[in-house]
Amino acid sequence: MENQVDRNIIKSIIKAFDVMETLIEHKKLGVSELSRITGLGKSTTHRILNTLKYLNYVEQDSETGNYFVSVKMFTLGNKLAINLPIKRIARHHLEDLFKKTNETINLGILDKQSVVYLDKIQSKEPLRIELNIGHEVPLYCSAMGKSIIAFNSDINLEEMDYKHYTEHTVTSDEELHAQLKEIKNKGYSLDDQEYITGLICIAVPVLDPDGKAVASVSVSLPAARLDENKKEFFVSILKEATSKISKDLYI
Repeated sequence: MENQVDRNIIKSIIKAFDVMETLIEHKKLGVSELSRITGLGKSTTHRILNTLKYLNYVEQDSETGNYFVSVKMFTLGNKLAINLPIKRIARHHLEDLFKKTNETINLGILDKQSVVYLDKIQSKEPLRIELNIGHEVPLYCSAMGKSIIAFNSDINLEEMDYKHYTEHTVTSDEELHAQLKEIKNKGYSLDDQEYITGLICIAVPVLDPDGKAVASVSVSLPAARLDENKKEFFVSILKEATSKISKDLYI
């Protein structure tokens, strides 16, 4: 059976996606570096890059000769994101949250060990910190990420690769597990300057009918603008909004 499955797989496409995913992860790479990371031969790597360049998915730096993913790939990703049901369904709920808070509202989904910003409405306040759509933040130092993993037992927490972003960043399994237990009890998570100094995010998960997190919605703002009364208000309206999104997703 395994051989039969193998015969239906085009291995050259697998190699091309290996190259593309490696470029996305490392931003810019030369042929030798790509060959070393992917384990592909230099000639194979070069042919794949030439093909991707011909298709306008990859561009080459004229000075260094390094390759990088083109705007075409970004555009394709945006088209995919726009067509995701959860983004369409959640949008008007995000707009409602924005009207009530005047702060930045985010929608995030799980991608391996990160949360990806799928949609957002940016605050118009002069003091704000921007993280663009498509940006990835490690699960352990993101309010949206932690709210997702607290309600998702499928994620292997032992694979976390902790990096110290600020003095507040979670850096151990013990600390993360303690936070996740509290998040599950309270129903929301808090990123208190764990990823960016001065930025606070409060997030609530979007749950499926079995209580498993499929996404998360957050409000983010500078630490200077948050007090306890605002925090309680944000938590309340986030829970209301995510409950409505869940109902709309699974009716």
